[in-house]
Amino acid sequence: MHTCISHRAAAVVTYDYDDVVPAGQLDLRGDNSPPLATAVPMLAQPGLSADELSSYGGVAGDPELRAILGALIGVAGDQVLVTTGGSEALFLALTCVADPGDTVLLPRPAFPGFEQLARLVGLRVVHYDVPGVPPRRRAGEPVVVCTPHNPTGIITTPGISVRDDGWTVWDISHMSLAGRRIADLTAELAAHDILVFSLSKLLRLPGARVGCLVATDPAMLAAATRVKTHLSMSSSRPGQHLAKRILSNPATQDELDTRIARFDDLRGELLDAVAASRGLIAVAAADGTYVFVRTRDGSDAWQRLADAGVVGMPGVVFNSAPDTVRLCIAQSDQIVREAARRVKSL
Repeated sequence: MHTCISHRAAAVVTYDYDDVVPAGQLDLRGDNSPPLATAVPMLAQPGLSADELSSYGGVAGDPELRAILGALIGVAGDQVLVTTGGSEALFLALTCVADPGDTVLLPRPAFPGFEQLARLVGLRVVHYDVPGVPPRRRAGEPVVVCTPHNPTGIITTPGISVRDDGWTVWDISHMSLAGRRIADLTAELAAHDILVFSLSKLLRLPGARVGCLVATDPAMLAAATRVKTHLSMSSSRPGQHLAKRILSNPATQDELDTRIARFDDLRGELLDAVAASRGLIAVAAADGTYVFVRTRDGSDAWQRLADAGVVGMPGVVFNSAPDTVRLCIAQSDQIVREAARRVKSL
């Protein structure tokens, strides 16, 4: 008897992030910035007892952390479900908004996990282009919106063409949670809106695996909590404890504000360098840590930049064409400025 793995598992596509970056090339594939300075003293001191580590903890998450996250995002703490990273939050959302065989609208290009997770839960994927016209959907079809968009840095705000009468899953994992953008988004949250978020980008602690799902609809939050009991049961208690300590430190917000302002400057420098080049164009990123670059002549963008000593993430990873590449500005000032100099010469 021949035993096969499932079709859905066989269809999963993945990419090896840790491929070799040759000596002398600038690695702009992803966020290589260090943890927040305010977090460093806490990283080696989780402060949890054996009793706390020998139990799962509440499925919905630590109540104090839920309250802190709610205050940051602009919702009540009881509307927050703590998850094991942003991917679990996205999986929960996709599981709860549609049944196998239903259609979900996903952005393109986009974080590859959107499509892979959607297919794993049995959904039919239809793409809409970013940049482009906001998605139009048939009644009841869910849509996933990433803002700031990964990989382009475009901002999307709630509008009729996105909201309609179906569920909208807002991935805000690349949002700074400072200023008017998050306030404007949450001020317009409706019962059919769901937010998914990860602290990986905000706090530079991807290893802590802390994210959250936010829903103002009690039935949706309850459904997501029930599904979570069959996944991680409860998120890492050391991770939650660490996130709570860092986020409750008054110095953290000041450091985040400084980091955001610095990224704004570096993003502008890289966009200016692309604009000054003869062979490249870029999407006008407004936020986040990415600049999405395209070659003017349709040639391989990754190879063009790699030949100049700048390594990004190939556009094909994000379901885009080979003439695109994503560059991440979450590096040292020296690396981004040297990358900008090399890019300007192309």
